[in-house]
Amino acid sequence: MQSRDSNKALSIASLAALAAALALSVPFVERLIAAIWQWYKFAGYSDAGYITLSLKTGLLFSGLLAATFGSALWFNQLAKRRAAPRARSLSFLAMWIAAAVLAAYWLLGMSGFNVWRA
Repeated sequence: MQSRDSNKALSIASLAALAAALALSVPFVERLIAAIWQWYKFAGYSDAGYITLSLKTGLLFSGLLAATFGSALWFNQLAKRRAAPRARSLSFLAMWIAAAVLAAYWLLGMSGFNVWRA
């Protein structure tokens, strides 16, 4: 019974990590849509549109994504040891989403669509 309860708690924690990764993807998606809109709106002009990202906010955002990735990785390792396949798949998905959003954010930041602000 204790193993079943702990697997359920691990599944809930993995679901929370997935929810956090999805919630953290929302600001990135918003900035990506803004960049696409600016590019579309100013296509063909000599001074194409751009978005602004804050370096300090980016570092905070990256820290939150890294914490989400780390907790999901920890839940994934626990799920492997306890043979909890649902928790393992949820935490694995959370890890991939967090890593993809982090990489995509910094790629957007380095692109020509962005101008950094302090």
